[in-house]
Formats: sequence, C-alpha cells, structure tokens
Amino acid sequence: MEEQPIQISRNVPGSQKIPVKEVTPKALIGDLLQLLSAKQKLVIGSRFGISGGEPKTLEAIGKSLNITRERVRQIEADAIKALKKTEKSVEFEKLVSDIQEIIREKGGISASVGLTTDVFEKCSGKKYFSPNEARGLEIAFFIADLKRNKGNKEIADSWASPDFDRKLLRDATLALENIFDNSKKLFDPEDILRKLEYSDFKKKYPGVTPEQILNFLSVSKKFGKNVFGDWGRARWPLIRPRGVREKATLVLMKKGKPLHFREISKLIEEYGMSQKKVHPQTVHNELIRDPRFVLVGRGTYALREWGYEEGTVKDVIVSLIRSAGGFLSRENLFSGVLKKRKVKKATISVNLSDKKVFEKVKDGYKLKA
Repeated sequence: MEEQPIQISRNVPGSQKIPVKEVTPKALIGDLLQLLSAKQKLVIGSRFGISGGEPKTLEAIGKSLNITRERVRQIEADAIKALKKTEKSVEFEKLVSDIQEIIREKGGISASVGLTTDVFEKCSGKKYFSPNEARGLEIAFFIADLKRNKGNKEIADSWASPDFDRKLLRDATLALENIFDNSKKLFDPEDILRKLEYSDFKKKYPGVTPEQILNFLSVSKKFGKNVFGDWGRARWPLIRPRGVREKATLVLMKKGKPLHFREISKLIEEYGMSQKKVHPQTVHNELIRDPRFVLVGRGTYALREWGYEEGTVKDVIVSLIRSAGGFLSRENLFSGVLKKRKVKKATISVNLSDKKVFEKVKDGYKLKA
C-alpha cells in the first residue's frame, strides 16, 4: 500500500514554498541509511529486503560480493552498531522512543506483527503497511536495542526488550494453560482476566497489567483466538475450525439460540469462516448425523449441551413428567418443553390433548395410568 506521509506544514509567504519532507518510519530509516558506507548500505538493504526483492541470506549476499558469509554477518553487525551510535534526527529519536514505550507497555515482549502494527499506527496513523515497510522497520527495532526471537514451537516470531524476564512469560503461559485445560472451554478476554484475578500468578506478579496478560496470549503459540475474539488452546477445533460441524458450532454459540440450517450456512460465510460457497444442504447433512446437534424444529438445530433432546414434542413431555415424579404443573411443563424444543405453545397444547397418554389434573398433568 502506498505511503500516506505525515507532512510538516510551513507558512511561507507568496510563492516561495519549501518542499514538504516525509517523516514516516520508512522515510526516516531511509535517511539514516544514507550515513552508512556503500558496502554496509548494500548488505543492510539486501538482508532486510528493502532495496528491492525479498530478504537475502548471508550466503547469497556473500556470493554476490565475493566474500564469506561470516564477513557479511560482520558488516551487518558493524552497520547496526554504527546506526546506534550516529547522531539521529529528532524525528528518528521520537520513533525509537515510541518503539521502546510500546514494548514496555506490552510487558517487554511483542509478536512481530503486533509490534509493527502498533508502531505504524502510533507514528503514522496507519494500520496497514507493505512487507517492505515492515522489514525496514526491523532496522529501527535493532537500533532501539530490541532483541529478536525467531519463532519456534513455543512462541511466535517476536521482539523483546534487553531486560525482559522470560520467566514471567513462562509463568503467565502456565497460568493460562491451567485456565483452559481445567475448564475445557473458550473464554473472551474479560473472562480470562477474571479467572486470573485471584490466581497464584497475580499474587506473584501484581504489577502485570491486563493488557500485558492478553499480549502474552498472542506471543505464545499454545493459544489461539477465533473469529469472534474468543481464546482457547491453539489446537482446539473451535479456535481454528476446519469442518462444517465446528463452524456450525461456533455460529450457534455466537448466536446463543437454535438456527435453521440455511441461516447457519449463511452466517458461516458472513463471519468469514469459509472462502468457498457453503451449501445449506451440506450443513443439514453434516448436522443431522452429529450427536452434538439436535433437530428441534423444521430444519432448526440446537446444541445438545443447551439441554435439547431428540424425539417428538410428546416424547419430551413424557420425559419431563417422569423426571418430575409423575406430575408437572402446566406452567413448569410448558417452560420445560420450550427449553428443549423450538415450538409454539399451541403445539404443546395439542400434544397434551392426547388423553391416551396424558391426564389433566388440577393445575397440571400426569401420565395416564
């Protein structure tokens, strides 16, 4: 995406206008690189992919310059050291200060994408940036004394302050794992923070802010967030749903009520859970044979965990009366059926009129002897 530079306005009389200079992160980094030697500039540009094309390896750069990869590494390190020591513009010092403030607010560590997004938004008001701009900003991260953590099985590609306490991240991760593993359910951010409020973790680290805890979730690869902003274990199907059944479950959980299979298929598309057309009949075929779902009306499905059961309305009434010990008041009977079936009250009354099965007594019904 093309840069939208912040401009410095200057009041100049008449036609004598001074050219306006960009002060975007990309422009500031470009200006700073001009202070390097030709070879340093070439190596930095190639390593970070800001001189055109993708970032190059030490070996590839070494071959093009006819030097060893270790020599390329040394030139890169010397260039970064030189950029740290050189006198910088007020605007660049502000950029470095902003980067350090953001990483501090996040608790000393941040996933690369999140940090880049926050820095661009704070410094230039942009939420979107090109890969070239993002790679250029990495140079500023090094100058700000941040340490890069390459992504692995445990954490995402990230940046951390020099004094970041890695034990803090490990303890936070363990506390969050316990929350999800003990509950076996998804939580929104507020629920997670409430769960942690009186935990051993909060007692040990009382100064950790809610924002920092949520940031640790995004740094660790053990957790994931679904399309509705709910967090859980990264491996859980409801975090990264693949099949129709998991996607339908998420839709029903979001709406909190039974839905027709046509509405479910429509919402799967609207919520961006499928890049392809979702066919209603496919949804119907998948849900009708999955015990997690109950058909509660004509083409309408609910989650079994909500208390819904299979069977006709009459079957549900019989089950309710038996569970109540043989008698149930009219009010409790109707409310009980409506919790298990999406039907009209008239439908319940019609079923209760079957005198071969039900006997009406004062204020309620019992089963025919």
